[in-house]
Amino acid sequence: MINLAQAGALPSGTIADPFTGGEPPRTSNRILNYRRIHPWENYFLASAICSVALATGADEDAFKTIGHAQLDNGLHFFSAITGDMFTALYAADKPCDSGITNYFFVPQVIKQAYAAFGYECIYLSTAQIQQDFRAVMNAIKASVDNGIPVLAWGMGNVPNGDGSRYTDRLPEGCLIGGYDEHDLLYVNIYFNQGSGRKTVDQDDYTAIRHGLEGTRGLFFVGNRIAQPDMREIYRRAIENIPAFLVMPSADGYVFGQEAFEKWADTLLDESRFTGKTDDELQGICWDVHCSPYCNVCTSQAETYIRAAAEVYDIALAKKLLPLYEQYMQLRQAIWALHGDFFPPMDKFRTREFRMQIADMLRQMGSVCDDILKAFD
Repeated sequence: MINLAQAGALPSGTIADPFTGGEPPRTSNRILNYRRIHPWENYFLASAICSVALATGADEDAFKTIGHAQLDNGLHFFSAITGDMFTALYAADKPCDSGITNYFFVPQVIKQAYAAFGYECIYLSTAQIQQDFRAVMNAIKASVDNGIPVLAWGMGNVPNGDGSRYTDRLPEGCLIGGYDEHDLLYVNIYFNQGSGRKTVDQDDYTAIRHGLEGTRGLFFVGNRIAQPDMREIYRRAIENIPAFLVMPSADGYVFGQEAFEKWADTLLDESRFTGKTDDELQGICWDVHCSPYCNVCTSQAETYIRAAAEVYDIALAKKLLPLYEQYMQLRQAIWALHGDFFPPMDKFRTREFRMQIADMLRQMGSVCDDILKAFD
């Protein structure tokens, strides 16, 4: 049987009491009214955490700060806690559009995010899931019956529209929001909806059997706890910024200033662009430039730092604010050079155009270095 104290929380007083009560009274159920994970949000783990928070009854307005320094929504609030908001990463031969957190997954940051909306987090690793699969399935069902989706880190055995299975484990966080009597799970995932992969039903769920065999872990809502004050949440997230800018290289990805340098170098590698058709070049442009630029554009780091400085009077945030303003100005300067998010191919084809982008990227890398120095 699962040891809940070892897993990270005790079940008494929870919303769902997910590990008590034995077999669930229902044979099938699904949560119909929930906040979906949307592909354009990009920070998929933070999006899933926000969905769980709102399912517990949390007020999304509480995550937007006050005054004129307002985040757009809870997604950005939680992306600061997870580190997505403050991370820059790059890989020359891999796209960077699959969220960010999946490249430096740390279960502890999800526990911190759950605490921010007032709950303990019960984390079960792959080994713990395999230890007592029936208890875990019953806990998932109990949580769904109480209207709280279970956050899963990655999901395996995802079906394709052509009847095949996507055997690799998906890297993003996702929401388990339903089940049936045969242990089929209904999961809200971010998944390629192109040809042959249309697996989403009318409730934005994908039906997955044996999906837990590949997951890296599950996160259940645990005990209600005293919600920490927002000033403390903002302060703690800011103090964690250096860790996300100096992460060691992993799986082909580099971080922080090194990411911007490699990004700039890749744009000036003529062997990647010579002799390509416009269609080929458009795909290359996405992989080596617009994909990481999408992550940069998703961030609301400047707004978060401004709120910390002006709303919560955090001294370190006041020191960092001019640097994040500079970072945002460079991001917008790239957009202006493009003329939109995606640059025209006739311009992107020329080295002179890409040199202008590379110069601004190197400046953004220098800002990353200045941000680190501000913590000295």
